[in-house]
Amino acid sequence: MLTLALAACAGGSAAPSPSPARVQSSVPPAWRWVDTHGIELAVPARWRLNRQRCGTPQANTVLWLEDGVLQCLAGGPSGLSVVEFGSITQRPHGWYRRHTTRLTIDGARARRWSAGRVKGSHEVQLVFPRRGISVTVLSPHRSLLRRILASVRTVRVNEIGCPTRPTPAYRLGSRRSGPFAPKGAVRMIGCSYHGRWLDRSKRIGRRAAARLSHALNEARYGFSRAPRGSILPSICGSTWRESLIVARFEYPARPPVSVAAHIEGCFRLGASNGRWAVRMAPRWVFHLVREAGFAGGFVDPRTVR
Repeated sequence: MLTLALAACAGGSAAPSPSPARVQSSVPPAWRWVDTHGIELAVPARWRLNRQRCGTPQANTVLWLEDGVLQCLAGGPSGLSVVEFGSITQRPHGWYRRHTTRLTIDGARARRWSAGRVKGSHEVQLVFPRRGISVTVLSPHRSLLRRILASVRTVRVNEIGCPTRPTPAYRLGSRRSGPFAPKGAVRMIGCSYHGRWLDRSKRIGRRAAARLSHALNEARYGFSRAPRGSILPSICGSTWRESLIVARFEYPARPPVSVAAHIEGCFRLGASNGRWAVRMAPRWVFHLVREAGFAGGFVDPRTVR
């Protein structure tokens, strides 16, 4: 099984293009929305995303650390302003009850921990137990810290159009007819899911979308299987359900086409446009993983049957 390290991936959402229905709740132009697991917050637009080495921030940035990072030691400057989306740290029994404060954000239960100063920055962490995610905000500037924390909200669809809960149509179909992903897309929206929640999202332009659709159109009909013995049978189902990418191709004069890809597990691996499926192939798998900002593990498409 291949694992794509976070350090090699881009994450988060691109600069928002809010719909009319969300104009009132949008941040000023100098800010942008970032999200994971349906938790969204605003950060300065000038921040570059994932400025880190081995999980250590190297500049003011947003990091997605819940999928793990390369194992190495790296230093970094002090006094940075950083947002970290991470997993929930396992603490001794009763620790969260004693050290955190309960709160509710848009109906989502959370706990808030004020950790004090860390490397010259004030740190506050929000933990969302039911979503399996934590949000840590650090800044030497209290006003910026408060503003970022005040922007935290829950969403069902993020700013670039990815639903926070996946509802893909994944079918083998009886036969192949016509192009799998029609040509002429003006963009592709990549939505990467981990389990039940949206993990990362990314938008790519016309040329990259054309390369991906061409690779998908060249793939063979059917589903793939992982090499025998590469994954324990006891976790075949769970790995399949926890790894999903949805690529939505958008066109100027036709409805969008959504492609759901399962690339981890033992069987039924490949991509489906809702009508039929294609087998895993290195060209489209590696391209989709990169363009969708996917940070999970996946079966090596060069080894599938």
